Amino acid sequence: MAIGRKTGGRVRGTPNRQTQDIQSLLARMGCDPIEGMARIAMDPQNPVEVRARMYAELAGYVAPKRKAMQFDSGDTNRVVLNIGIAPRGHLAQIATEPVRVIEG
Repeated sequence: MAIGRKTGGRVRGTPNRQTQDIQSLLARMGCDPIEGMARIAMDPQNPVEVRARMYAELAGYVAPKRKAMQFDSGDTNRVVLNIGIAPRGHLAQIATEPVRVIEG
């Protein structure tokens, strides 16, 4: 196999055999899981927790999940704001220390 290039197997995006078998079985049974979840979510007789879970599951099909962002508030990361006022006391010492930029 060439490094970085696909040279065999299924074409990208083609479901594997197990996924195809499950899809075929559900189609033969006339079962649409998405429709089932929507019916459960919209039925006011179902408990709120169950309905909320179904809506949350269905939302993944219409809206992408956002990637979590990580912020580090350690002492090594400082934000310097220049507002035109000279710092006094311990702030004067901090203001004269070099600023390190950490990329991550």
